[in-house]
Amino acid sequence: MVNTNMRWKLPLICFIWQLAMIVLFGVFIRYSDEADAAQWPKYKRNHNITTDVENDFYFRYPSFQDVHVMIFVGFGFLMTFLQKYGFSAVGFNFLIAAFGIQWSLLMQGWFHSLDYTDGKIKIGVANLINADFCTASALISFGAVLGKASPVQLLLMTLFEVTLFAVDEYIVLNLIQARDPGGTMTIHTYGASFGLMVSWMLW
Repeated sequence: MVNTNMRWKLPLICFIWQLAMIVLFGVFIRYSDEADAAQWPKYKRNHNITTDVENDFYFRYPSFQDVHVMIFVGFGFLMTFLQKYGFSAVGFNFLIAAFGIQWSLLMQGWFHSLDYTDGKIKIGVANLINADFCTASALISFGAVLGKASPVQLLLMTLFEVTLFAVDEYIVLNLIQARDPGGTMTIHTYGASFGLMVSWMLW
């Protein structure tokens, strides 16, 4: 068996990737007018909005809470079906989810939320919900390789899967303009197929 030397490799890769996320977020990510507390009063005046309840944040935040709990807690305990890997499944689920949500905010932002006037990705609560759904596809794939892939391999799988998810979603929803209620094609089928493909490539 190959010694993956996780004691040093995993923390080093996590540190480098998180540093890259901080830099990329600092360069590309900005709050949308509805999510930015400083811009919201001006946005409200310009659009003749009389109450804060009309802000998309207030409307969608309960949905975001539900989906976020599903990603971190629901998938985490769903993956405890293998007795030997119950604890590591929860830990790896947190690792994949934390990295996947950050990366999907960037990838989906470049495809869907890029403001071409300043080259920035404007994010709000809807972007966070979509990032959760994008990460869900990686967590579905995680079930196919649970107990066989190292944390570093799982992070690499998440990196490629989230990137290809953004491309796939753009093709299906924007170019083909297919209707995909509940993310049947873009989330569930894609995640299961990707997981099977990764397991076939590894073994």
